[in-house]
Amino acid sequence: MRYFVYWKNMLKEDKGDAPMRAFDTTIEAKAYIRGFVDSIVTFVQGENEEKVLNEFKIKDEGIHEGNKS
Repeated sequence: MRYFVYWKNMLKEDKGDAPMRAFDTTIEAKAYIRGFVDSIVTFVQGENEEKVLNEFKIKDEGIHEGNKS
């Protein structure tokens, strides 16, 4: 896994971003975020989709199955 999805500033006591899942491609990571955002917007009345979408980020950790260093 190389690309990690984080929810920005969700750890308690301002300890940073909450790691969620890792993916092999950015396409998978973006689809995961989109599904998560769709769920939030669907079930939280009045939530703004773009605002929620901006709460997530993808970070390239550079770790591949064959290169776990």
